[in-house]
Amino acid sequence: MLSVFFGFLSLVLVVGSVFCIQEARSYTDEQRARAPRLWRAYAASGVVLGLVAVGNVAWLLNGGTVWAMSGLASVAAALPCLVQALLHRKLDVDRSPLGDRLAETVARKLNFPEPNRQA
Repeated sequence: MLSVFFGFLSLVLVVGSVFCIQEARSYTDEQRARAPRLWRAYAASGVVLGLVAVGNVAWLLNGGTVWAMSGLASVAAALPCLVQALLHRKLDVDRSPLGDRLAETVARKLNFPEPNRQA
Protein backbone atom coordinates (compact mmCIF):
# COMPACT_ATOMS: atom_id res chain seq x y z
CA MET A 1 0.00 0.00 0.00
CA LEU A 2 2.86 2.35 0.78
CA SER A 3 4.39 1.80 -2.65
CA VAL A 4 1.07 2.77 -4.26
CA PHE A 5 1.05 5.99 -2.24
CA PHE A 6 4.62 6.85 -3.23
CA GLY A 7 3.89 5.92 -6.84
CA PHE A 8 0.96 8.34 -6.85
CA LEU A 9 3.12 10.96 -5.12
CA SER A 10 5.76 10.56 -7.83
CA LEU A 11 3.14 11.07 -10.53
CA VAL A 12 1.96 14.21 -8.75
CA LEU A 13 5.56 15.42 -8.66
CA VAL A 14 5.83 14.88 -12.42
CA VAL A 15 2.81 17.14 -12.91
CA GLY A 16 4.31 19.62 -10.44
CA SER A 17 7.54 19.71 -12.39
CA VAL A 18 5.64 20.58 -15.57
CA PHE A 19 3.93 23.45 -13.74
CA CYS A 20 7.27 24.58 -12.31
CA ILE A 21 8.88 24.70 -15.74
CA GLN A 22 5.87 26.52 -17.21
CA GLU A 23 5.92 29.00 -14.35
CA ALA A 24 9.64 29.64 -14.86
CA ARG A 25 8.87 30.55 -18.45
CA SER A 26 6.23 33.08 -17.32
CA TYR A 27 8.73 35.53 -15.80
CA THR A 28 9.30 38.62 -17.91
CA ASP A 29 12.58 39.33 -19.66
CA GLU A 30 13.23 42.18 -17.24
CA GLN A 31 12.75 39.86 -14.26
CA ARG A 32 14.98 37.23 -15.82
CA ALA A 33 17.69 39.84 -16.40
CA ARG A 34 17.57 40.98 -12.76
CA ALA A 35 18.24 37.48 -11.40
CA PRO A 36 19.50 35.28 -14.23
CA ARG A 37 21.19 32.64 -12.07
CA LEU A 38 18.22 32.20 -9.76
CA TRP A 39 15.84 32.07 -12.70
CA ARG A 40 17.95 29.34 -14.36
CA ALA A 41 18.20 27.51 -11.04
CA TYR A 42 14.42 27.63 -10.68
CA ALA A 43 13.86 26.23 -14.17
CA ALA A 44 16.53 23.59 -13.57
CA SER A 45 14.97 22.60 -10.26
CA GLY A 46 11.73 21.88 -12.10
CA VAL A 47 13.62 19.65 -14.52
CA VAL A 48 15.40 17.90 -11.64
CA LEU A 49 12.07 17.36 -9.90
CA GLY A 50 10.63 15.76 -13.03
CA LEU A 51 13.64 13.50 -13.53
CA VAL A 52 13.62 12.36 -9.92
CA ALA A 53 9.87 11.70 -10.03
CA VAL A 54 10.11 9.67 -13.25
CA GLY A 55 13.09 7.81 -11.78
CA ASN A 56 11.06 7.06 -8.67
CA VAL A 57 8.21 5.63 -10.72
CA ALA A 58 10.67 3.47 -12.66
CA TRP A 59 12.32 2.41 -9.39
CA LEU A 60 8.99 1.32 -7.92
CA LEU A 61 7.93 -0.49 -11.09
CA ASN A 62 11.19 -2.47 -11.04
CA GLY A 63 10.55 -3.62 -7.48
CA GLY A 64 12.69 -1.12 -5.61
CA THR A 65 12.00 -0.28 -2.00
CA VAL A 66 10.00 2.77 -1.04
CA TRP A 67 12.43 3.90 1.62
CA ALA A 68 15.31 4.33 -0.80
CA MET A 69 13.43 6.89 -2.85
CA SER A 70 11.26 8.64 -0.28
CA GLY A 71 14.03 10.91 1.01
CA LEU A 72 15.19 11.79 -2.49
CA ALA A 73 11.62 12.64 -3.52
CA SER A 74 11.20 14.89 -0.49
CA VAL A 75 14.39 16.83 -1.19
CA ALA A 76 13.57 17.14 -4.90
CA ALA A 77 10.06 18.38 -4.08
CA ALA A 78 11.37 21.04 -1.69
CA LEU A 79 14.08 22.32 -4.04
CA PRO A 80 11.83 24.36 -6.41
CA CYS A 81 10.09 25.95 -3.41
CA LEU A 82 13.39 27.05 -1.89
CA VAL A 83 14.76 28.43 -5.15
CA GLN A 84 11.50 30.22 -5.94
CA ALA A 85 11.50 31.86 -2.50
CA LEU A 86 15.03 33.13 -3.10
CA LEU A 87 14.05 34.32 -6.59
CA HIS A 88 11.03 36.21 -5.29
CA ARG A 89 13.10 37.79 -2.54
CA LYS A 90 15.67 38.95 -5.10
CA LEU A 91 12.99 40.25 -7.50
CA ASP A 92 10.92 41.74 -4.65
CA VAL A 93 7.65 40.18 -5.85
CA ASP A 94 4.88 38.62 -3.80
CA ARG A 95 3.90 35.88 -6.23
CA SER A 96 4.81 34.60 -9.65
CA PRO A 97 3.56 36.16 -12.89
CA LEU A 98 1.62 32.98 -13.59
CA GLY A 99 -0.17 33.38 -10.25
CA ASP A 100 -0.94 37.01 -11.06
CA ARG A 101 -2.38 36.05 -14.44
CA LEU A 102 -4.47 33.31 -12.88
CA ALA A 103 -5.78 35.69 -10.20
CA GLU A 104 -6.69 38.29 -12.84
CA THR A 105 -8.49 35.69 -14.95
CA VAL A 106 -10.46 34.34 -12.00
CA ALA A 107 -11.35 37.84 -10.81
CA ARG A 108 -12.47 38.84 -14.29
CA LYS A 109 -14.63 35.73 -14.67
CA LEU A 110 -16.19 35.96 -11.21
CA ASN A 111 -16.57 39.72 -10.85
CA PHE A 112 -17.33 40.76 -14.40
CA PRO A 113 -19.07 37.92 -16.20
CA GLU A 114 -19.97 38.53 -19.79
CA PRO A 115 -23.64 39.29 -20.29
CA ASN A 116 -25.75 36.54 -21.73
CA ARG A 117 -26.20 37.21 -25.38
CA GLN A 118 -29.41 36.13 -26.92
CA ALA A 119 -29.80 35.86 -30.64
